Amino acid sequence: MKKILVVDDSASIRNILKLALFETYDVLEAENGKDALGKSKDAGISLFLLDVNMPVMDGISLVKELRGTSEYRSTPIIMLTTESRDDWKKKGKEAGANGWIVKPCEPENLLSIILRMLS
Repeated sequence: MKKILVVDDSASIRNILKLALFETYDVLEAENGKDALGKSKDAGISLFLLDVNMPVMDGISLVKELRGTSEYRSTPIIMLTTESRDDWKKKGKEAGANGWIVKPCEPENLLSIILRMLS
């Protein structure tokens, strides 16, 4: 089963995403970028779902850190955030994010996007 790491400082958002994904994927959770780096080390994550605005380490910084590793240089990263401005999307793309989804997102749409990225 492919592993998805959901990184969001909101426990309720992590729970919602876990409920939407757990039947198809092994879902791991982290509450910020630093926590995610620790949990992803040698974990074989297949895809990352990241919030942008988090304490300790934000999502854009996390993307840069992940892209700097050999393990996650080409792993799909989707930003799932309330940020919808083009300048944020540009920062995400420049950092190496593969997609940008604005919350709230219908679970069916999210699953469809994840399936395409993992194909």
